[in-house]
This record gives sequence, C-alpha cells and structure tokens, in this order.
Amino acid sequence: MKRKERREGKITRRQFIKTSLAAGGLGLMLAHRIPPALASSQKKNLLYGGFSGDPGHLSPLIRHDTAIGIIIRNIFDNLVQPNHETRNMMPELALEWKNLDPLTWRIKLREGVQWHKGYGEMTAEDLVYTWRFHLDSKSFQVRTALWPLDNFKAIGKYAVEVKLKQPFGAFPGVVMGYGGMVIPKKAHQEMGNDTFKLKPVGTGPFEFVSLRGNEVVVKKFKDYWQKGLPYLEEIIFRSIPDSHIRLLALQKGELDFISHPDAKDVPEVKKAGQLVYLSTPGWNWDYQQFSLCQPGLPFHDKLVRQAISYAVDRQAINEEIYFGEATVTDNQIPYGFLGHRPGPLRYPVRGDLKKARELMSKAGCRGYNVEVICSDKDWLRRELELVTAMVSQIGINYKIRNLDMGSYNNLQFSNKYQQLLEDISVVAPDPDATSWWFNHSKGSYASCYNNPKMDELLDKARLEIDPKTREPIYHQIVDIAMEDSHQIFHVNANYVRLHKKGLQGFQPSPQEYVESFLKLNWR
Repeated sequence: MKRKERREGKITRRQFIKTSLAAGGLGLMLAHRIPPALASSQKKNLLYGGFSGDPGHLSPLIRHDTAIGIIIRNIFDNLVQPNHETRNMMPELALEWKNLDPLTWRIKLREGVQWHKGYGEMTAEDLVYTWRFHLDSKSFQVRTALWPLDNFKAIGKYAVEVKLKQPFGAFPGVVMGYGGMVIPKKAHQEMGNDTFKLKPVGTGPFEFVSLRGNEVVVKKFKDYWQKGLPYLEEIIFRSIPDSHIRLLALQKGELDFISHPDAKDVPEVKKAGQLVYLSTPGWNWDYQQFSLCQPGLPFHDKLVRQAISYAVDRQAINEEIYFGEATVTDNQIPYGFLGHRPGPLRYPVRGDLKKARELMSKAGCRGYNVEVICSDKDWLRRELELVTAMVSQIGINYKIRNLDMGSYNNLQFSNKYQQLLEDISVVAPDPDATSWWFNHSKGSYASCYNNPKMDELLDKARLEIDPKTREPIYHQIVDIAMEDSHQIFHVNANYVRLHKKGLQGFQPSPQEYVESFLKLNWR
C-alpha cells in the first residue's frame, strides 16, 4: 500500500527527488569528470581526499570557507584545540595559559616547534606578529575572535602577555581557539600577503607542496614536533563541488576519503558495507537570515518572520535533505553546549501553517517577492528549494540566487543581500560563539539586528565566569531570539564522512572545518 502523500502542500520525498533529478544531475557528472588516481593499495603512504570548496587561497589570515579550512588546519597548528567530548581546551602550540587578573592572560608556548621550509623555530614574536597583522589589516578575525584584544607583548622567547579591553571568560576557546592559528613573521614578511596565501608556511603535520587548479598537494613535515607523526607521506586534496560526484569518485577508487556525500546516497552506502561510514552530530545549524539593513521589505515586521518560521517543516528538511542525519532545532545553542534545552522550544517540528497564515494576516501582509542567496554547498541549495515550496504556501515567493562561496561571503558581510539560507559551524565549545556574533548589534553576522535588551544580556554573559550564573542568561537570549526571529533555525546536521576500508586512525570532529589527518594510516 502506497504511503500517503503529505497534505497541505508539503513536499513528499518522491516529489523532491523527482524535482532534484530534473535539475540535471547528468550535466554535473559530465562537468566534473575526475582524472584517475593512483590506487591507494599501490602506494600506502598516499591519500586522495575529496572536498567541496574552491582552493582560491590557503591562508588563515583571510576569510575562507569551511572546506578550505580542512586543508589549512592540516598545514597550520593552533594554540589550543577543543576536546570535543569534554568541551575543554587542550594544549597544542600553547602549553599553558593563565588568567592573571580579569583583564590579563599569559600564554606559554611550546618550545622547539619548527616552521616549514627551514624558517626556524616558532617563538612568541610570531604570535605577536600574527595578532598584530590581524588587527592592523582589520581582518575577519577582528570582529570574530580577536575583538577583546587591547595590547599584547612577548615576555621572553616563549611567552606572551595579553591585555583585554574587558573580561572575557571564553578567551581560551574563542581567542586562542578560533583566533589562535600562528604564522611565521619572517616568511610572511619575505613573501608578502599575496604570495603567502598561495604558498603557506605553517608548523602543522603537513607541509604545502603545490596548488594547481582544483588540486592541493601537501607532504609529511619531517620535523613535526609530535615525533613519529604524521603517518602519511602525502595527501592530494581534490575539489569536487558536487557531493554525488565525490561519492562516485570514492566508489570508483579515485578517492580514498570524502566528507559531505549526497545524503540520499548514504542509506545505500551503509547497506552495501563496502565503505567505512562515520556520522557525527555537528556543532552547527542550518538557518535563514534576514538583512534588516535593507529598507522597505515586509519581513521588517517580526510577525512576518515568525510566520516564516511556523511555515517551515523542519522534519521534512531532516528527511528530504539529510535523510535522518540531522536533529531538528529552532534555536542557536546545540546539544552539549551551556544553555542548551531540548527542543524545538517554540516552533513545531512539522510547522504550523494555520498559525503562519494568522500571523501574516495580523501583519497585514498578503505575500511578497524576495531574493534569497545561497552558497555553493549543493545540499543547502536543495534545502532552499524545499523551503521555497514551504513558504509559498503563505504567499511568499523566494527568488533563489545561487553563488560561489567568495561571492556569497562578499554579499553577506557587506549586508548587500535581502535574505539568505546557509549553515554555520560553531568555532568554540562556548555559547558565546553561537550567540554574540549573530544577535548583538555589533556582531559580525547581525545584519542590522538591534535589540538593546539582547545586547545587554549578551554583554552580561561575556563578563560572567560562573556557568551556573551564565546558563539562565543564555536561556533569555535564546527566548528573545526566537521571539524576534531575525534568524530562523532548521536543523543541527550530522557530519558524514566516508572512506575506504583499510584506512584507520581518523578521529571524527563535530566541527566541519576540523578534519585532522595526523594519525591517518593504511593498515
């Protein structure tokens, strides 16, 4: 007996897949033919990895997408790294860090760490130079991770003293974590920023070799500070934007490892059992955002934004886009973070069209057209198509504009868009990283949202150290965010990775841009 079609205009899986196939999977396959790779079984110290981004540059000094972040994270070490289970920050380039007083931190660096390409030992001077370059160039990190820095200086060869503009309890996770990738002063000054971004020099386990078209080659760094690591001699990263084509390349033996396979293919892959399947709940969310910088649009009325949130069938997104590899949510604090509450807290899993239409009527809005931008992540483009059908049921017409990641970032951060659908990977295991950037009037992702009460609570939460005191503050922050609906949250997606059997040592991360190949090896 056939399963009943979903009523009230909701799209069925059959309808969705039919529409997606009609969009032209064949053309994508022809456009992205993959050159044959040397089989890993013939050369056990080599790995071919498939990723989705366009390798335009490889510098931690310049904003990059999450896929390129994977490569950068294997070339550069960080000051600290999160333990993804305990949420504590663990030493990497920084051995110790201490809060001397509310405004002062002291960081002790690891001794003997070598730069690639013979540039000598990493010292405190390199960290000071890195942070100073970010501040002087007003890089993306100034508004994200490095905003609290007032001044800093080297205290001897391996220690840095940092003065903050205000107390910040999340300093280790945000400033040292997301903002803690160090570059070599000497190499950067010699090359200049434009050359360095194409020929990066780090301290990480893999040393940059070449960037050719859609391929990045790195090799084992022989003088890596973790003796005996990495195990692999070489990794070749290939850019394959289409997730289905990445999977085909893996199945044909042209790749050894991929992330973000096409979700609709994953059940069959699991059933076949020919590949190793890993699924990790992500520190992330898929969301819609409204640019309140753009005047005259109906969604300036929060009732319209709430109506859109009620019109979204989040469970359909989980089923049709992620095939169950996600968790439905309506707020910005994922599971395991301070301030998380099981949800959805306000907006129903299956949506509520009756309530959505009531709110549209109350707002005096009969419908409108709006341009919605999306990046080059193909699963998000499909999600936007699905959401477009949902909101059409309350009279709103989304005019989809798909962009490459560079063009998308340019529009988002200049606020030259009307509305967007995208995902975000949370950069630190602290709710400040999920909330301040997106909800504070001075946040880099706020897009002209301004609620003085929200600002007051976010600033208060930053100053507070005690978790028991901070947590109820974040509950208030979430409640206001759901009421204002300047962002609409859909799901927390799992990160799915697939690789060949015989490959071992991979440690899955809940952060999309963190895929360490440090201990990967062939058995």
